Amino acid sequence: MDNAEFQQHAEQIEQLVQRVTAIPDDDARTAALELMQALMDLHGSGLSRIVELLSESGESGRNSLAELSRDPLICGLLVLYGVHPVPVEQRVAFAIEKIQPQLRKRGGNVELLEVIDGTVRVALHASGNGCHSSPDALKPLVEQAIREAAPEIVEVIADVPISAQSGFVPLNSLQAAAPEEKKYEESAA
Repeated sequence: MDNAEFQQHAEQIEQLVQRVTAIPDDDARTAALELMQALMDLHGSGLSRIVELLSESGESGRNSLAELSRDPLICGLLVLYGVHPVPVEQRVAFAIEKIQPQLRKRGGNVELLEVIDGTVRVALHASGNGCHSSPDALKPLVEQAIREAAPEIVEVIADVPISAQSGFVPLNSLQAAAPEEKKYEESAA
């Protein structure tokens, strides 16, 4: 099951919950809601125990847990039940790191600025040379990578520098960058 299928199931569950809450019979509605809550509690306890056992079972268990938590379906469930072993900030940073080579091939780069209350803000740098390197072409790739790693993210905001938006690079920005490059070359030697 991929992320889209997971989202489809989540939407279906949401629609069913709305139908249950609209049941006019108080007893039937209460019983249905209690049943759903009991199932959620049972599943949450089971997932929490799995995370706990794998975390405590040495390097092999922690490696297995890390592998499982990167799977989009399992990641979504761990987030849903609040037991994902990796903080959202780390998952977003890893997703951005993982997508960098693909962005570089397209003349782009992304920098994580912040993760706050379900919103990720990134700086998206693109050469703008060609349709595959425009900010509009790169942003969906970044959003998809972030949402797969952290399905609880509600919004991805991509700040695009003015020079990347227009394709124009001011001469003074190139001159200002030159001393830094020289300093880097000297420190690398």
